[in-house]
Amino acid sequence: MLTITIRYSSTRSRISAIFDKVIGEGPTNWPVLALARFLLSFIVVAAHCPEFAGTPGPFAWLNRFGAFNAILGFLLISGLSIGKSIQQDPQGYHRRRAQRIYPVYLASIALQYVVLQEAFGWKLLLVLLANIFFLNQVVTDTSYVGPAWTLALEVWLYALAPFFLRLPFKVLLALTLVSFSSYLAYTCARTLVHAPYYAGVSYGLNLVFLSFIWVAGFMLALFKEKQKKISFLIAALLFMHCACTFAIQLAFRVKNNQLSTTNIEEDLTDFTMEAICLGLVYYVVIANRHIPPFSAVTKRVVNLLGNISYPLYLSHLTVLILCRNLGVHHWAVLTVSCLVVAALIYWVFDFYSKKRVA
Repeated sequence: MLTITIRYSSTRSRISAIFDKVIGEGPTNWPVLALARFLLSFIVVAAHCPEFAGTPGPFAWLNRFGAFNAILGFLLISGLSIGKSIQQDPQGYHRRRAQRIYPVYLASIALQYVVLQEAFGWKLLLVLLANIFFLNQVVTDTSYVGPAWTLALEVWLYALAPFFLRLPFKVLLALTLVSFSSYLAYTCARTLVHAPYYAGVSYGLNLVFLSFIWVAGFMLALFKEKQKKISFLIAALLFMHCACTFAIQLAFRVKNNQLSTTNIEEDLTDFTMEAICLGLVYYVVIANRHIPPFSAVTKRVVNLLGNISYPLYLSHLTVLILCRNLGVHHWAVLTVSCLVVAALIYWVFDFYSKKRVA
């Protein structure tokens, strides 16, 4: 027993020393986070593209990073960014959020309407109003712009941020753990009773199921004296998420007598890629200050990529539908189309509106 205690203490000390070294101090490396946002957005594009492409091309591998893992990464970075933003300038916080969100979001809704060419009526009007005021996934179980289900979740969290700002560490920690416990329970329910994926969840339950990772990022920005503890918490959350996913997949294989070498190799490859995705997000967030700064030119490029990640995420599915309607199926053309439309939406509706406000 003494030997086990000594080894545990030694291991804990080593882990603590690693976290001390990795976290460090210094200014936030925002361009690195911008690049991460773009790559995560592109992983979501890669997840949807094979359905529209004649041949998936490199998307077959990019898709293995996992769109849902990319969404978790988005939420973690979002919580961290909002935590820093609201501390630095709490005045006009909601106005700044609205100015950042609405121009691109309304443009994405308009693009979706034009592409789908739906007959306008009271039913569609009510759907649009619900989505414009982010009641999608509350009064409905889908979003008019498909990927906007995560935006609705983020907006609810944005609205709660001033309230979270006043809460002590222990209360935020409790909220994180309750949310994560709910997430684990719902993840199991998706397999056991075929509960819908989060894009099909109504009554605002995504706020319960998925707020844990956003709040953890928010805490990381707020409590600088507890960064090591919060960093360990985030690592534990991501590890348990991966462990739960792996356990469910393994149980599925066992239940259906699919424990062949080929299936196991496929599953291990998928889980390795997903772990790499989450590991890179974790490193970018936690070890952010240790990542060397980009050159001036590279910095401008990655900031642009970060800026178009938001319109890319919202508009890509609509662009893919438009390409299919036009008979375009090559993965490279689909990719360029998504990027070009995202850049145009950013330039016309986001960049221009920010210049007007300034």
